[in-house]
Amino acid sequence: MITKLKNSLTAKIFLVTCLLLTAVCALTYALIAQLMPLTYTVDQERLLAAQTDRLAKQLEEYTLADCGPLLSQFTFQYGVPVSIQDFGGNVVGGVDPSDIMPTGENGQRETPPTHSSDKDIQPNHEADYIVHCIGADFSFQDSSENCQLLVFASTRAVNQAAEALSRIWPWLAAAILLVSILSSVFYARFITRPIVRLSGISQKLSGLDFSWRCRELRTDEIGTLAHDLDELADRLSHSMQELQAANDALRKDVEREQQLEQAQRDFFSAVSHELKTPITILKGQLGGMLDGIGVYADRDKYLARSLAVANQMEGLVQELLTVSRMEKGGELPVVPVELTALIQNCLQDYGELFQQKEQKAAAELPPEVWITGDPALLKKALGNLLSNAALYSPEGVKIFLSVHVEDANILLTVENEGAHIAPELLPHLFEPFFRSDPSRSRQTGGSGLGLYLVQKIAEQHGGSCQIQNSERGVCATLILPNSTQTTY
Repeated sequence: MITKLKNSLTAKIFLVTCLLLTAVCALTYALIAQLMPLTYTVDQERLLAAQTDRLAKQLEEYTLADCGPLLSQFTFQYGVPVSIQDFGGNVVGGVDPSDIMPTGENGQRETPPTHSSDKDIQPNHEADYIVHCIGADFSFQDSSENCQLLVFASTRAVNQAAEALSRIWPWLAAAILLVSILSSVFYARFITRPIVRLSGISQKLSGLDFSWRCRELRTDEIGTLAHDLDELADRLSHSMQELQAANDALRKDVEREQQLEQAQRDFFSAVSHELKTPITILKGQLGGMLDGIGVYADRDKYLARSLAVANQMEGLVQELLTVSRMEKGGELPVVPVELTALIQNCLQDYGELFQQKEQKAAAELPPEVWITGDPALLKKALGNLLSNAALYSPEGVKIFLSVHVEDANILLTVENEGAHIAPELLPHLFEPFFRSDPSRSRQTGGSGLGLYLVQKIAEQHGGSCQIQNSERGVCATLILPNSTQTTY
């Protein structure tokens, strides 16, 4: 119970409100019970004193025999008995004071004073009420003897009201407690309902759930707080989205940098490996020829071999320079290129390679296909595809080459027979320095930059390159955009 009271604003407001209402009602009851007799007595005395003086002045215009109706009217109007005494204390009119005075301790009625005064109180603490006597001196019209007018006021009525309050106090206490509880419940719920709702929404916001909104229509402080929470949620949601986007971009940049660093390390490792072997061969051959040792005495033969090794190194350096130029980007020297003539020229360049492996090239080409681009790069890409098809195919097979013009693209296809690529290697074919042969022997392939260059050249021209296994072997497709097509 104590823990709930500490943790619940509704319970605190209910308890405080209930205690305050109960205390106020109890204090009001006590003040009424204590002050009602005194207030009633003072007001009654003030009123009767003024009316007694007025009655005494009126009696001076009457005789003793004629004052009866006036006294009766006064008694009826104010509900108090009136008595007239002569100077000797004898009752000459009105009621006898001994009939209305309360009894004393010995059971005898007390006698009012006979002297004249504005207020004269005769209390009796043993009686259930107090009689107040108010006097005024006057003389009748037909007599010069002074008389005293006595008006007797009693607290019997107010005492009876106080007794009634004292008898019903348990019921009043129960009613006060019930009203206090019900009022406190209503008040606590009315006050804390929006606060509890805002507290729940603030907990959602602290949990980074910004989909909740207060949507309060109030214009007071609670409505202002709800409006501020809604604005805070909107700003935090927008900031979180921007932060998430920035984090995603940063993560992608970090991953890209890591990939670039890894690619750079792989690049230098592969370049070192590719250059190490021909340099070692070249140094060995030149050293042997200088010393004239064994077979190296035939210098002409090994000079030719050294030249071939140097040519391989030159080709690798040229490929590296081409890769560097591709990765730097920049604008291409775009000119109109007749693709059919370019393909035929490239087939002539690689005719000797096909003859060495007893392979045949079957080309299906349209009469003229024009595109715009860099002719040297396009010829390099086509040459890499043709050399791969020849080197990775058995002897005596056919290599099919075709060009198809579609609405949006130009498809240049190179397909070789008798070859197959493992499915798990297909996604890695366009990676720089990737070789399916882990030994990276020159007998089984080149530097590993050929297909990487083909993809880069295609991307520079707004296209792409795809390689997949076909029914006859391996099919490489160079896709170039048809938007640059020009017909002459």
